[in-house]
Amino acid sequence: MARVIVAGFVERDGKLLVIRERPAEFPADHDPVMNQPAGHVEKDELLTDAVVREVREETGYCVRPVELIGVHQAISPQRMAIYFLFRCELEDQGQGPIEASEIVETLWLTQKEIMTRVSEHRSSSTTARFKSYFSGARYPLEVVTHLSS
Repeated sequence: MARVIVAGFVERDGKLLVIRERPAEFPADHDPVMNQPAGHVEKDELLTDAVVREVREETGYCVRPVELIGVHQAISPQRMAIYFLFRCELEDQGQGPIEASEIVETLWLTQKEIMTRVSEHRSSSTTARFKSYFSGARYPLEVVTHLSS
């Protein structure tokens, strides 16, 4: 079964909000890796609500999704994941507490800083998601339709 994951891209003053994390599946002594704020969609949760929750839990920032960047399908021998990438805007500039214990720190980095540190990205999928954001592709949120039964 595919995992459904949302990722939030938040820009401020020409810099993108990124996280450095120690994922639970990595060895405890592994160096932190760079990623976008992202996570699984919970049961009965809207995609847009999930990205707001994940960004808040992993960064302490309150955001609102404003555009869909794209959809990625990541397939590996172990699993498949479908990523919904959202461009988000800050609701306010204040940073609250970070709830996710795997997060080491949050950073605001330029495109150049992010793309020259590819060796620190969590995975090649992480790099592909950054590239999608930097490509400039954007779609209105209306392409994400919620159907209820």
